[in-house]
Amino acid sequence: MVDIISKRDGPRREDERARRMIQANQGAITQIADHLTQGAYSADKRAKAAAANAPPPPEGKLIFDGAAGAQISSDTGDIRVRVSVNNRVVAYDSGSGRQVHFLGEIRRQDGTRYFALASRENGFMSSLPDEVTERIGELDGQIIDHACPESLLAAEISERLGFS
Repeated sequence: MVDIISKRDGPRREDERARRMIQANQGAITQIADHLTQGAYSADKRAKAAAANAPPPPEGKLIFDGAAGAQISSDTGDIRVRVSVNNRVVAYDSGSGRQVHFLGEIRRQDGTRYFALASRENGFMSSLPDEVTERIGELDGQIIDHACPESLLAAEISERLGFS
């Protein structure tokens, strides 16, 4: 003879009582949890709820075209030239903040700072378009010092490219 022992259907009585007690005291539990975590408990719950309601991310690969033909042309907005903190010289659209051209960088050699035009000869992976190189090619190797500060270089490049 075989005795079959099976689980009872549904939750146990103890579990059901605990669930009702937690639901009845949810406000106090949340308040204590926020006090102990300095508000992180409720903030985490809000973030999870917002993430659940957010649209799903697009599927597949996102491809960004960085080719010169895909960049913003000079007639779409106010184009400016600037030397960034990391010595990169760029032309950018001041309305959108998008970079139009990477023009080169300020390099240091033997204590002298100079402008290196973005070209294969200067070790860059890709060169500038020919029309840009023709206009500012003379500035390649321009020494940056008190007589010609970075701001003057940026103004000269802007003028030669017709951005000012």
